[in-house]
Amino acid sequence: IDINTKGRKLSYHSIKQEILPSLERLLSDLTTVGELNFLNHIRSKLSLADNEEKFLAVFLELSTVMYSGYSFSNLQLEKISDILGKCEKIALTFSADSTKLN
Repeated sequence: IDINTKGRKLSYHSIKQEILPSLERLLSDLTTVGELNFLNHIRSKLSLADNEEKFLAVFLELSTVMYSGYSFSNLQLEKISDILGKCEKIALTFSADSTKLN
């Protein structure tokens, strides 16, 4: 399934390719078990996402990381912010496409 984003098609595979590499770089920088487990869980759910609802659920769950009590360095927080920014843009695309249908 493709989603139209400002004149170009963005497939679910493309969404994963947009986010997973950034998530992998973040994971490679982590050393604490709690943070690793949480973000590995997010990576797994993202890899399995196959519809807008599942992507949005993963994006929402990832957004809770900032309030979860985990400890991140400033660089890691920047990486998380970058990933969340990508998720937000994709989520807005979902919203924009659904409003066109109504």
